[in-house]
Amino acid sequence: MSAQLEQRDDEQLVAVRPDVLNDVEHAVGNLLQRLHHCARAATGGLGAQGERLQGALSDLERLLELLFDYVTPVEVQVRPIGAQRLAESLAAQLRGQGTVEIAAAVPAVEVLADPRVLSRTFLLLAQACGRDGEQVPPLTIAVEHDAAGERVQFVVEAAGDIPLTTSAQGNLAAAVAERLIELQGGELRAWPRSTCLCVVALPAAS
Repeated sequence: MSAQLEQRDDEQLVAVRPDVLNDVEHAVGNLLQRLHHCARAATGGLGAQGERLQGALSDLERLLELLFDYVTPVEVQVRPIGAQRLAESLAAQLRGQGTVEIAAAVPAVEVLADPRVLSRTFLLLAQACGRDGEQVPPLTIAVEHDAAGERVQFVVEAAGDIPLTTSAQGNLAAAVAERLIELQGGELRAWPRSTCLCVVALPAAS
């Protein structure tokens, strides 16, 4: 995930028309529905191959959803939200990957963020932290208030070493999450320790 978060030199601006994206998304959705219908109809005759076809279509659907998330313009409306509430929301999403606890003494500070966008962001982070169906070691979310830098950091760290994910879906989920956090004035980055999944930094409310 760190390579996905750090490489910036080859970024380019691309003009995107929302109406065109909506048309493409609608057309792709209809095509996937027809493919799913055909796959279900053929499953009985294909046996295990039919099940693999259904799985491949589901994977393709998730990847396309992430791709549309990455390129679709997002309207962000930030407002003050308590750091404790955000830590609990992040923990709830990550619990699908294993045991998660919030470190004691969360600073009584508010963060500027869009709750709707942040909810989607945390779901994407959970996907990016996945390890091919295997549960990661117990996780801890530590909340740190950098008063000098006016940032609040949510550090997600594990009790043991975590192998980096190399799946295309995990990398794309991390990229979409990074984009959504940046739109809220924050930053998503990997930590230079093998026990840390990521750090979410968001602006503190004044």
